[in-house]
Amino acid sequence: MSDPRDLPGAERYAEFLVQAIGQGQVWALKGEGGFVAFADESRQPCFPFWPDPDAAAAAATADWSDCLAEPIALDVFMTRWLPGMAKDGRLAAVWPDPDGSGVVVTAETLLQDLREEQEAQRD
Repeated sequence: MSDPRDLPGAERYAEFLVQAIGQGQVWALKGEGGFVAFADESRQPCFPFWPDPDAAAAAATADWSDCLAEPIALDVFMTRWLPGMAKDGRLAAVWPDPDGSGVVVTAETLLQDLREEQEAQRD
């Protein structure tokens, strides 16, 4: 298999779901001020998430150079993070490249897709 980081955004998104469910966690970047976030083109706040610590650490450049990869347990991510993000109107940037490109979805969409992947992996 080629390096998943070289895949187009939609395929990285699908791989993120598989890895997140398989590993039971996702990764974010955290600095002194807390977890990193940015605004998308429409100025909506986005939290970026990665499937592994190496992918997260690769994005710790420029403004995020002082940040470290931080694991988030999948159950906490699905029961607290995503519902809270949905309530606050925050988006999820899934596996963004260091250049910022990636798939941006609503927290509700990511939660539903993770639930569907959980079901698929149970079968």
